[in-house]
Amino acid sequence: METKGWLMLALLLSALVSPFLATPAAAQEWSAAEPIAEPTDLPPVPEGWTTVNGTFLRVHGPENELPLLLRLARHGSERLPELAETLQVPIGTTIHVYVAPTDAMFRRMQPGRAPSWADATTWPGIGAVFLRAPSARGGQSEPLEQVFDHELVHVLVGRAFAPNVPPTWLQEGIAQLLANEVGPEIGQTLVQGSAGGLVDLSELDHGFPADPGRARLAYAESADFVAYVVEHHGDRALPELLRASAGGAGIREATYRATGQLFDNVEADWRSHLPSGPMLQLASLASGEWMWGFGALALIGAGVRRRREFHRRVAEMEAEEQLLDSMIGRAAPPTDRWTL
Repeated sequence: METKGWLMLALLLSALVSPFLATPAAAQEWSAAEPIAEPTDLPPVPEGWTTVNGTFLRVHGPENELPLLLRLARHGSERLPELAETLQVPIGTTIHVYVAPTDAMFRRMQPGRAPSWADATTWPGIGAVFLRAPSARGGQSEPLEQVFDHELVHVLVGRAFAPNVPPTWLQEGIAQLLANEVGPEIGQTLVQGSAGGLVDLSELDHGFPADPGRARLAYAESADFVAYVVEHHGDRALPELLRASAGGAGIREATYRATGQLFDNVEADWRSHLPSGPMLQLASLASGEWMWGFGALALIGAGVRRRREFHRRVAEMEAEEQLLDSMIGRAAPPTDRWTL
């Protein structure tokens, strides 16, 4: 009787709140991504800026942002080997990071057209990353180091696909996973998508939906699906997924190569772990928070394990890093360059 009462209450609350929780299932309007003309030259370092030399990268920015530049150079020098080893791809040539003190300069320095909403941009062809200093980020909640990790992944994935462009679902899914961008927003987006109809994963090879809301859902699904694949099929699945896709495989074939299972089975299992039904809505209201997708939750544990696994690897590379830092410092002009 008690169970029946709870179910009746759940159904009643579901009927009351469904109009507010559900999003209309808009028609799937797929738009092919416009080809991006990669620049061939790095933008010049503005006058009055300084450069911090890290391992595998250079961080450029105003002299009054020196503590920030040093912090980013150290962070990038540690994270790049970790990210490259996770993906089993080479780092490649030196990556140049530009830290703009204002949004206007961030826009002006772009070597090509960039989205108006971008918090940061990456141009893998020339190895350039553009960040905005904290004072120019307009209250963005993500730590700058987390944004930096996301962009570094874009460089590595972009270089792995060169001269082709990676599919959006893969590069965004991997970037969100490895930057540990997990939180209530992913869960909220997935919950709303469950109510209004998820984006068909097999269609993501064609690009993301033109509708902004559906595109946002596709981003969340990409991150959760990639995290799910890694959690259920091991760390080796991620480089396999990347390698297969870079070789020209679509999401179906790439998933099979990474997991050894048919895509339809993997997708069905992933969907079965997503929250759904009236009890989901009741739990969401009762807790005051949105439940996360399975892959999003798994992402936390996967991130912790990766950090522990790479701790030893980074320690082994410390001597090499110090040697490279020393060599770079001797080769750089002494007036306006800083070394760690």
